[in-house]
Amino acid sequence: MPSSANRPENGGISFRVPEEAQGWRLDKALGLLLASPSPEQEAARPGLFALADLGLRARRRLCDRSLVLVNGKPGIPGLKLRAGQEIIILPDPEGAAIPEDAPSLVYKDGGIAALYKPAGMHTAALAGSLSPSLETLLGDLLPSEEEGYASRLLNRLDAPTSGLVLASCTDGGERRWYRAERIGNTDKLYLALIEGQPLYDFTVARRLDTDTRNKTRVRHTDDPDPVRHTDVTLLAPLTAGDVPGLVESDDPDAPLMLVGCRIRKGARHQIRAHLAAAGHPLAGDSLYGAELPCPSGFLLHHGRVSLPDFQAFRLPAWLPLLPREAQEKATAFLGMEEE
Repeated sequence: MPSSANRPENGGISFRVPEEAQGWRLDKALGLLLASPSPEQEAARPGLFALADLGLRARRRLCDRSLVLVNGKPGIPGLKLRAGQEIIILPDPEGAAIPEDAPSLVYKDGGIAALYKPAGMHTAALAGSLSPSLETLLGDLLPSEEEGYASRLLNRLDAPTSGLVLASCTDGGERRWYRAERIGNTDKLYLALIEGQPLYDFTVARRLDTDTRNKTRVRHTDDPDPVRHTDVTLLAPLTAGDVPGLVESDDPDAPLMLVGCRIRKGARHQIRAHLAAAGHPLAGDSLYGAELPCPSGFLLHHGRVSLPDFQAFRLPAWLPLLPREAQEKATAFLGMEEE
């Protein structure tokens, strides 16, 4: 089986996905790639290729710890591969490695692209500001594919929010996105760290008033349109002591919860406002009443977006800082297929 014996600058081992593995899950393909190493690869990473014999669970753990990159991005175990993609297995299997957190093109198809925006970066360019934004980098990340059409952003994330931002590089791609969103055929999954520990999954259906400049108001009545609701799935209970690098608290037992949020259309600050209205604001989100500070701001990550014939996902850079069980729950929520 053809495979590359390259040694990337990060010290990992590089492979190319062969034609025979087209459409395979990443965790399954790793078994094939690791089963037939070249002498150069075995010499470069002694012991690594024994993972092929340890089975599927060990290979999934590599993915869950962001130690397997697919075209430079962390790959979840259930990622479906395409022939020719580059897979890099990072060194130091005893310690999680966090890839460089920089804006990038995650996936593109049919005139629509999913771009990754790191936390701390604005989506749109601010008037009079020299700070980089996703919008100012758009021409380099996503050149237009249609004469007379300028690539443009299709949605936004708050500066502290990381994750996927949609953009179009053709007029047809732009119309395709807005049509899918209008009829409720878009699906957006977020990971969030909230204060408190609710007992059950819940949905927040309250109407939102986004006319105010800084803060979205939550009305007392429900919105009858389900595509305007926020569905919240409980993933893992935590305490401030479990995540010392992410949350600051004098009480290590202060309750937190990792949750998954699902929205469809989306409105300004929808998840932030809805969670606060439910009594569980994002940890670190002082605008919406959070009590626990976070050094890097609140933790909210847009990890997966789907519409007909289009799907993209990106794990958060802070995922390896969570306990192992929480990492596994987060990865599963964003789409890991269980066998």
